Amino acid sequence: MTLRGRLFRLSPQFFGKEISMNDFLENHVAPKKMVILGEFHGAAPIIQLQTSIQETMTKSLDLSIEGDSVDGKTSCESKDGPKVRVILEHFSMDMQGILNKYHNGMLDTPGLMKAYKEVGTEGHNLTPYIPALESAIKNENIRLYGGFIPRTYARILMKDGLEKAIEEASKAGFISKEERLNGSDAHYLYFESLLTGRNMLMDLKGVLATDRFRAKMFPAQIIKDASMAWCATSLDRILNVTGKDKMLIVCGVGHMLYSHGVPERILANCNDSSVRIVKSKDDMLRIACLPVSEGKLNKDESQTASNELASILKDAYGGSEFDAADICFVYEDSILSPDDEEEQIRKETQAAYDRVGNTAHLKGGDMKKAHSILSSLNYTPEEIDYAGIDAVNYQGVGHPHGHVQIKTGDSVLDMGSGLGVDSLIATNAVGPEGKVVGVDISHECVQHANRRADERGLAEYLRFVQSPIESIGEKLDERFDVIISNGAFCLLPNKKVGFAECFRLLKNGGKIAICTTVIKTSLEEGVEWPLCMQTFARIDELVPMLEGLGFVDIEIDVSDSLMEVEEEDTTFEGESRREDENNVDTPGDEMDDEEGRFKVHNEEGQKQFRHLENFDMNQLCARVVIKASKAS
Repeated sequence: MTLRGRLFRLSPQFFGKEISMNDFLENHVAPKKMVILGEFHGAAPIIQLQTSIQETMTKSLDLSIEGDSVDGKTSCESKDGPKVRVILEHFSMDMQGILNKYHNGMLDTPGLMKAYKEVGTEGHNLTPYIPALESAIKNENIRLYGGFIPRTYARILMKDGLEKAIEEASKAGFISKEERLNGSDAHYLYFESLLTGRNMLMDLKGVLATDRFRAKMFPAQIIKDASMAWCATSLDRILNVTGKDKMLIVCGVGHMLYSHGVPERILANCNDSSVRIVKSKDDMLRIACLPVSEGKLNKDESQTASNELASILKDAYGGSEFDAADICFVYEDSILSPDDEEEQIRKETQAAYDRVGNTAHLKGGDMKKAHSILSSLNYTPEEIDYAGIDAVNYQGVGHPHGHVQIKTGDSVLDMGSGLGVDSLIATNAVGPEGKVVGVDISHECVQHANRRADERGLAEYLRFVQSPIESIGEKLDERFDVIISNGAFCLLPNKKVGFAECFRLLKNGGKIAICTTVIKTSLEEGVEWPLCMQTFARIDELVPMLEGLGFVDIEIDVSDSLMEVEEEDTTFEGESRREDENNVDTPGDEMDDEEGRFKVHNEEGQKQFRHLENFDMNQLCARVVIKASKAS
């Protein structure tokens, strides 16, 4: 197997010395009782490394009989014989049941992936980990374990305080009853640097930069470390009946670097007589993973290339004196370029809404629910009545018409018009003397909308054009009095380019009303967030962006910003009403009704993102209306 990265020692006497894969596995992994792999989630080279490590550890198990007996069977014959116990951050401890079924053949890999989305709170993307998971279940001497406390308890800590979280978590068996979630100043300094981006290496011997994360966020980090250490200690104490087990712990690099977090709490148990795997730091191998940009890992043997790699390691970890880890796995981060990533988002968005448009002509749809949704968003009775049967195709997150006055004779551009409901309503305001143009990335949605305009006798002053928002200028050379948008900017990869098109296409004195959803704070790393949430703009970025483009009279209206609300007759979470906390703008294939109509927000999406149920989306996100003008 060709390793897709390079391995370097970080010990004081050999800092920066490169080692081969064989040397690493035979002389560093095989002799150790415990390996802690600090990863960046979902990176294929790291998962390749994990697979090699767990297989090597299995081969190094001492399976000799030596008279050990468990329930009358020798250790090599018993199912309780020596094992490599792989403890994974990606699974919370309450998910152990599905991992046991996976081992016992009651779930295959697709079944595990499905069950993972239905239970627990972790929400990682497991697909990249399939090689490591399948390698584990093929070997009877490997067992997989969920290692992290369910996220619910971190939220209990943030909401109800430290003592309540400790009480509930210890009662559930996820941490020790003696755990107090105390952390050292050095650990906090490292944790604070992860949040702020401050260079911790400059301050290790100095004063803490800020205490603002110490009261709640730091203990919320420690409770995860404590749970993984408690999991390891418990498995050792209860299941290591032969005394020959080994452990591989896979966690985010932020939970193990400089021996903070998981290693620190495992080493604190060294004096426990019932613990056999780790009696000292010498029993442990700490591996830190470090991504570098493409081209940095060429096999150039020149002194210049070696010096550059040594410099990268020193910049990352501060040199040998800081004892960051024993081994560093350096791999090239082959993420998409910004341009490629934007194009991928556009393609996924177009594909999702093409499915919507392709079935929109079919009968079905809940008119009662549609009216309730539109009413809850403050659409007027006149607007709802004019939408008529087309109301079932509404897909927005707000009510742009209520924030900009559209007059008879106006020209209106609807950016991201979807199936055309807002464009249709706008025609009632402008009348035959005006015009409305809808633009959408989906060819199928545009076809449906143009067909409905023709069927309703509005084609002379209502038309739809297929185009990405960022390049509308290639299809339109006219200018508009009003530009509206309802939800399309949520998934717009390049917000600045989209707003620049708004500005260019407005007449002098023209106005915009853009209904969209924004992020109020940074998203937690390591969580599988829906595509749209990853694409949302930050609310604090909007005004400076619009000012820079030349807009005036800018206002971000947050008067109806909540992510979920009860409607008159039903609670409708996340389809046309808005993005909600279980299913935020998630493309998928589930049918809307028995007639076969597809919708973007669906039950499959709700299952996929069920791990988000414990997040307060009103704290993370807000629905806003962006209002601005172009100077006369």
